[in-house]
Amino acid sequence: MNARDYMRLPYTRLVEKIDDESGHYFWGRILELDGCQSTGDTLEELYESLDEAMEGYIEAKLQNNMIIPLPKGVDM
Repeated sequence: MNARDYMRLPYTRLVEKIDDESGHYFWGRILELDGCQSTGDTLEELYESLDEAMEGYIEAKLQNNMIIPLPKGVDM
């Protein structure tokens, strides 16, 4: 499988609206991919940024022959 194949899988995205001393923004992460997270000023920016983070995460794992966790409920 390549990075695009993994990107099509139904990974769980956790999104949180943040209002703190640094302002208003959205934070998200991919539940199954430890450390794969990002932020955005809008939900659209967050999803774009999270897709970029996810693609980079998967590509790095593939280049280093490391196991990439699958989404919950997906067996291959």
